[in-house]
Amino acid sequence: MPSSAFYEQPLNERIRLLMRLEFVFQHFDNGESTPVIIQQRLELNALLDLLDLISRGDTTSEVVKELERISNNLMLLQNIPGVDNARLTNILNNVDSLTTRLNKQGSRHYQPTVEAGLLATLRRRHNVSCGNTEFDQPVLKHWFLKPEQTRRDQLSTWIEPFETLKLAVQLVLQLIRESAATVPSMAEAGFYQHTLDTEQPAQIIRVCPNDPNLYPVISAGRHRFTVRFMRQINLDPAVQEEEAVKFRLSCCAI
Repeated sequence: MPSSAFYEQPLNERIRLLMRLEFVFQHFDNGESTPVIIQQRLELNALLDLLDLISRGDTTSEVVKELERISNNLMLLQNIPGVDNARLTNILNNVDSLTTRLNKQGSRHYQPTVEAGLLATLRRRHNVSCGNTEFDQPVLKHWFLKPEQTRRDQLSTWIEPFETLKLAVQLVLQLIRESAATVPSMAEAGFYQHTLDTEQPAQIIRVCPNDPNLYPVISAGRHRFTVRFMRQINLDPAVQEEEAVKFRLSCCAI
């Protein structure tokens, strides 16, 4: 059965930031299948990663800039024959609404979470290997001894300020991913090279090998990208595929 798994490569720093934010936010949506203690540990670690991303620069500003860029490009499609103007208007309204909501957030919008006592303590050792074990951080064990609902409510309070940011990241990446059709392609001897369109810079490269036993290694620059398809058998080191590889390719640009 052909694979349905797409491997992605961001093509600029802003999209790389958004995809990292998306990765972190996904840890809060694992549902009911994960045991509560494990899920809450995942959410705590994700929250610490999120605070690190927020602390490195004006993350909200970068997301707003991407929303505005997309809005400006989408408005150029208005009144073009064949464009679904009702759907386009709905998308533009969503983009504008999220832009407005993010712009209204003050400089201290995330501070209640940043300054939360437990999180501030855990952040000091978050980048130390196994730095938040129970003997290093007895306050963490004490927190996990609290009632489940108390912990759940506290996690919800900490993540709530980031809800608009999460929705904006999801919308931006969804629009970018849906901007390009998937094209059947071929990599001779497991290698493929593609020249990018400089008139309409792409934001994300998406690759899906037909053979589920292969995975792509994507290297991208400003003008071109390459894909090497690797095959791993059992636990042996992966090697580049020697045969021609059929795959699906999307160069997403909006």
